[in-house]
Amino acid sequence: TPDRSSHGWWPYVLPYLGFLMAVEIGRRLPEAAQPWMLLAKPLLPLGLILWFGWSGEYPELRAIRLRWTEALQDVAVGLALAVLWAAPYLLIPSLRPDPAAAFDPQQLGTEWVPLALGLRLFGYALVTPLFEELFIRSFVMRYAEVYGRRGDFRDVPIAHFSARSFVVTIVVFTVGHVPWEWWVAVPWVALTNLWFYRRRNLASLLSVHGVTNAALLGRAIWGGGLFPGGAG
Repeated sequence: TPDRSSHGWWPYVLPYLGFLMAVEIGRRLPEAAQPWMLLAKPLLPLGLILWFGWSGEYPELRAIRLRWTEALQDVAVGLALAVLWAAPYLLIPSLRPDPAAAFDPQQLGTEWVPLALGLRLFGYALVTPLFEELFIRSFVMRYAEVYGRRGDFRDVPIAHFSARSFVVTIVVFTVGHVPWEWWVAVPWVALTNLWFYRRRNLASLLSVHGVTNAALLGRAIWGGGLFPGGAG
């Protein structure tokens, strides 16, 4: 069982901070180190999650139960929200980021492009939803309800609605993304909050988040001109 002798923040906060730290370190390392960071960025938060999970934290993950019909609905919602995320940038080119900051699938070498994309998929569609949802929906959403009051956030039920927690999760999730993504981060997290209140199950948010990210990566690979031809 989770240790209740402390405030209980670290299992939720440290994986998220670990990822941010890995990103920040990666920006300061030379180009030759970037392939290693492609693996380190997801492994650091995942390792922390596994460590805390082995210690009995995350009861909300142990309580996961999903019927296949619910899982299909979550997949459909994730795909619809991927369209929501991508649509403004397709319709309004001025919102798009600088192409120079784009992910380079050839950073491991031309022959290793599938491996680079596989690692990107692993981090983007599997690990990122896990540490973000544990932080945003399991911690921030519940902690917002007890902040400034006496109480343990772990006593707040998963997916419990309050106006305060609804707004706080939107703000925290949005500022955790780069500014050019804020246009779509706000409606995405607001709508997934509503889906979370309906489902009352963290597995649903993990599915929706993972499908959204995987669909966006798939669109970048197969629909964004990544492989325009032999000379491209």
